Amino acid sequence: MPIPDFVATDLDALGFELPNKLLQKLERYLDLVLKANETTNLTAIKHRELAWSRLIVDSLTPLPGLPDDDREDGAPPLRLVDIGTGAGLPGIPLAIARPDVQVTLIDGTGKKIRFLESVVAELGLDNVTPLNARVEDVGQDPAHRATYDLAVSRAVGPLPVVLEYSLPLLKRGGTMLAMKGPKAEQELRESGDAMVALGAGEVTVVDAYPESFDNELVIVMVTKEDATPKEYPRPSGTPKKEPL
Repeated sequence: MPIPDFVATDLDALGFELPNKLLQKLERYLDLVLKANETTNLTAIKHRELAWSRLIVDSLTPLPGLPDDDREDGAPPLRLVDIGTGAGLPGIPLAIARPDVQVTLIDGTGKKIRFLESVVAELGLDNVTPLNARVEDVGQDPAHRATYDLAVSRAVGPLPVVLEYSLPLLKRGGTMLAMKGPKAEQELRESGDAMVALGAGEVTVVDAYPESFDNELVIVMVTKEDATPKEYPRPSGTPKKEPL
């Protein structure tokens, strides 16, 4: 099926455009998600045009928060971790749009990770690594702790929980990009203790869409200023049961 006309229009309104070959790859990814969703619960969205809007375009809204590809020759690529990725959202659309960024997809459900492994193979996404694990365990793993430049998330829990998942994985100076809805301001007010405990620095909230879209999605951007104490993240399940 052809890519809906509104996709290019929406991306242009967001301030960026993608070459046709990348749009075609996003289309193939969406086809794989919708096909797998017939037998595996990946998304509640089944209508293809709505899926383009809610799954693909939404997932690309953090793109302006990613640094430009202007690193010096020989510098390691940017590393991005997608926490609670589910069907690969927003990580795979971001990885397709920015093939220069190395993306790790974390999810605790083996069936979803096996699907993502098949997507990576099918689309030849050499910059994507699916990881079947609890994010609390990954945050204590020296191979991942304090190694990422960017941490993205979409609908994984209240902001204090997202902070505890994200900041231990970030380098100092790294940035958390949390996609949040209309409760973002309330969640920020409830996140003071978590910010202090986890080493958070500057906080910026930007509208994901121009006002004309009538969409309340925002991106909460938090810079990691100080090292996260070793006791965080706490053991699996604790951040959700006992938010900071």
